[in-house]
Amino acid sequence: MSRPRYPDGPSHNWTLEEQYARCRLHEIGEKRLIQILTRHWKQDRGVLRALEEDCAVFRGLPDQGFWLLKIESVVEGVHFTKGTPFFLVGRKALARALSDLAAMGAIPRYAMVALAASPRLSLFALQRLYEGMERLAKAYRLFFVGGETVRSDALLITVSLLGHTPGYRPVLRCGARPGDSLFVTGELGGSFPTKHLVFEPRLREGQWLAQNRLARAMIDLSDGLASDLSQLARASGVSFELDFSKIPRRPGISLSQALQDGEDYELLFAVAPAKVSQLQKQWPFRTKLTCIGLCHPADPKASQTLDAFHGFDHFA
Repeated sequence: MSRPRYPDGPSHNWTLEEQYARCRLHEIGEKRLIQILTRHWKQDRGVLRALEEDCAVFRGLPDQGFWLLKIESVVEGVHFTKGTPFFLVGRKALARALSDLAAMGAIPRYAMVALAASPRLSLFALQRLYEGMERLAKAYRLFFVGGETVRSDALLITVSLLGHTPGYRPVLRCGARPGDSLFVTGELGGSFPTKHLVFEPRLREGQWLAQNRLARAMIDLSDGLASDLSQLARASGVSFELDFSKIPRRPGISLSQALQDGEDYELLFAVAPAKVSQLQKQWPFRTKLTCIGLCHPADPKASQTLDAFHGFDHFA
């Protein structure tokens, strides 16, 4: 198939569609790419939220709560290196998807797995990969119900999850309000070379926050605090102020690393002023909990302090 031809010359009035068609992915970045590809998608009335969230959210039958759908991929050379133990590759593939359910306070129910692998890969390697997923799934009473296998030169695992929030609403990214406090779980930065393979999805913490209606907005930190906080602020229509001295960092990690390393898979969430004390007094987990800032009314200049810190982007 030949490439489409575009008129050249200074006199041609380029449409926005034509301008983007001539761009390379590294010129527009991952988030803008998603906006372009999905701009014509329409949603059914039963869909509460979709592209703006970590998961698509569907209304269940009366008194059945909400159902959440998530798809996540890991690919060799991007999310793990050649030589990574296959057990850990499988575990990470599932854990990344579970982290997105955690960010909305959902309970994981069912999973499907698509595998793209080289015919030269050993059966033992693939068994270990699936054992990594199965071990983690068992801990959260998650059931595998199907999948797909295809041939590929690079190893690729795609996980689809169905989650549920029975009797309570999922936490969205868009609920933060001026005056809310910003909290984060765990410690940030330095996820490589080990933590990104063995992290524990904050499912129980996310479910507790949702069930007790303590988090107004929430997101998991996959691309880095600077990037993911900016996403939450845009979705909620607020700006934010961080106390950099309070950002929890892993030992030996700089502030810059804590802001932009990514793959932390901790929870970042906004809490109403009236519920901050309740959260701090009733927090039932050993997971570290830190207040790192506040939300303010929307201000285009308020988030500029994080502009120098670039989180992970697949096409940057």
